[in-house]
Amino acid sequence: MDLSKLESLFKTNDLNYQFIGLKQVDSTSAYLKRQAKIRLEPTFCITQLQTEGYGQRQRQWLSNEDSLTFSILCRFAAPIHALEGLSQVIGLALTEALAEVCHKKILIKWPNDLYLEAGKIAGLLIECVEFDESSCWLVIGVGINRSLMDFSKNSSWAPSYSVAYLPSFLEADVIRFLPDFLSKIERLSLGFVTDKFKNYLENYQKHDYFDLDQRVIVYDTEQSISGYYKGLTQRGELLLESEGKLVAYRSGEISIRAMDDI
Repeated sequence: MDLSKLESLFKTNDLNYQFIGLKQVDSTSAYLKRQAKIRLEPTFCITQLQTEGYGQRQRQWLSNEDSLTFSILCRFAAPIHALEGLSQVIGLALTEALAEVCHKKILIKWPNDLYLEAGKIAGLLIECVEFDESSCWLVIGVGINRSLMDFSKNSSWAPSYSVAYLPSFLEADVIRFLPDFLSKIERLSLGFVTDKFKNYLENYQKHDYFDLDQRVIVYDTEQSISGYYKGLTQRGELLLESEGKLVAYRSGEISIRAMDDI
């Protein structure tokens, strides 16, 4: 990616973020978390090469020179306890912004992964760095595969899921995608309130990776529970029917897989 071209994009589109473009960094999210300790201001950080990317539960996220890896530091005008379902809403915003330029059917796998039919193409991680009674500062990290990943160069780690990429996601598409996605984030940051997710639930269901009543297995800490997928609650929680009972999960530490994939 041409970093100078992306920086000019922020000026021409009046995007209200400080732009930081790096040739290489350990992690764009880790970088912004360090910056947040010094100064809190809306900031966008992107890199040509991320060497130590991570996802939920600090799991390694591998990327290459073709990957689009960036993070956003922004203030949400709502207390942290009012942000239930935010990860799902941002995942939906990312899905819609990508679909607009790539014209692909993109699915959301709870809580924060994006898939094509061929496999996982993107991941999303939201971390809180500062909060008070009325607002909070979040770092939103995004990684998108733009070419086929070669895991043979990292023999210490291999994904337990299928990996895919957006082959048609060219630089011109990125230039269209970023202003759209960042504008969506800015609108959310100004107007997200408790129970906001219920307004997005119907649209989320159109992009849901799982089908209702599909057999799945949920991994929760040291245990796993099998059952039937029942979609999400109006607060963005995962619903599982197991042994005739409904169980709701909200933690990002939870993972879910289709029984057919095991």
